[in-house]
Amino acid sequence: MESTSRLGSGNVGRLALVSFVALLALGLAGPAAAAVRHARVEIDESFTDDFYSEACDTEVVVTIDASLNVTLRYNTAGLIVQEIDPSSGGTVTTSAPDTGNSFTYRFNSVIIDYGSGATVGSAFTARFAGLIGVVPGYIAADAGEAVFIGTVVGFDELGIPRLQFSDLISSHGRLSDGDTVVEATCRALTR
Repeated sequence: MESTSRLGSGNVGRLALVSFVALLALGLAGPAAAAVRHARVEIDESFTDDFYSEACDTEVVVTIDASLNVTLRYNTAGLIVQEIDPSSGGTVTTSAPDTGNSFTYRFNSVIIDYGSGATVGSAFTARFAGLIGVVPGYIAADAGEAVFIGTVVGFDELGIPRLQFSDLISSHGRLSDGDTVVEATCRALTR
């Protein structure tokens, strides 16, 4: 098992930004001979979320803290065709430094299908399942399944795919609409 640290991001819209920021770009590349590889992914990242900062009229910071055991499946050409990220081992904290308010929720599981293999410009499908996000005390927790599509936009210096999420193509379960999530997030952070 190898270990690496990374965070990539994409613009996935209002609902997805709150619910899925922790998982937007987890992925690893592997040696051509490998059929299955397990990797340890360490994430300790914080960034200012421009969308929520503008919507909430205060700086909003997202902090991701995780130690994940990821399973990667490769085709015979050595390209990643599937990535399975676990549902435990990480948290996402959304905070407003000016008010001192924050809320935290745990990662949910995701399976990313890269079709015939992850290459720059290739499409992927990401299926998130379980607890998808929560703004405690303001809206009920979102849970169920959400499926997104997007594009592999590059690879980092370690050969790790960077993902750009584009569209939510299906969802099942209890999922709040984007406007409700934005309103609840801003109330929680600016109260």
